[in-house]
Amino acid sequence: MKSEDFLSNLSRNLGRESEGKLTPDVTTHLSLNEEQVKARARRIADDIAARADELMTSFERTAAGAAWNVFRTTSAQDAASYIRQVAQDVEARTMLRSDHNTLENLDIENAMRGTGISLEIMALDDARGGLTAEDERSRLRQKAIVADIGITGVDYAIAETGSCVLLPRKGLSRVISLLPPVHVAVVESGQVLPSLDELFTLRREDFLNGDLGSYMNLVSGPSRSADIEYQLVTGVHGPGEVHVILLG
Repeated sequence: MKSEDFLSNLSRNLGRESEGKLTPDVTTHLSLNEEQVKARARRIADDIAARADELMTSFERTAAGAAWNVFRTTSAQDAASYIRQVAQDVEARTMLRSDHNTLENLDIENAMRGTGISLEIMALDDARGGLTAEDERSRLRQKAIVADIGITGVDYAIAETGSCVLLPRKGLSRVISLLPPVHVAVVESGQVLPSLDELFTLRREDFLNGDLGSYMNLVSGPSRSADIEYQLVTGVHGPGEVHVILLG
């Protein structure tokens, strides 16, 4: 069976058959040499820029199918207002956010004024006031454990699967998307890839550049588990409620 046929059958069985075919490039990234990887990465960058609106629309559909609560807007103010409404709906008391540039541009702090809900940036502090790096990580983990909402940007989103991708970098703690019961992710235009194949090529390029990092988070809707008496349960191993804001 051809890889395209396999992916088509899989999408159909998952109930995610798209109206328009995305025709992802399924060449195995490990079969490419360094020059080919870099050339293909450039083609991917050009492709996602040229098809930004198409890919965002496709992601909007698959994310909804994966049980994300999807909100699409072109307004940063509307995006911040949506986050405020989510916080009020779940009666949140504490919120944490990553320091992604996307969130800086939304000015969520201003939108949350007057709500009585605390909002902090969750990032490792280089000036730790005498704390060791491990003590600082422990402090941040504890904040995430008790927080009601975690808000992040993303590095990529995947149109084929409705997944958000978060990559490690200095100043970003991954637990913000894992521990709070509600996760809000913000995806900007131009961040959506057609499929995981493009993601793996870009990660291969990161590896060749010595910038792979230690992990990669793929969030594909709310946490779901079927190990409890074979019944599907949400929110057991992570957020049970997830929202994605599509900005663009």
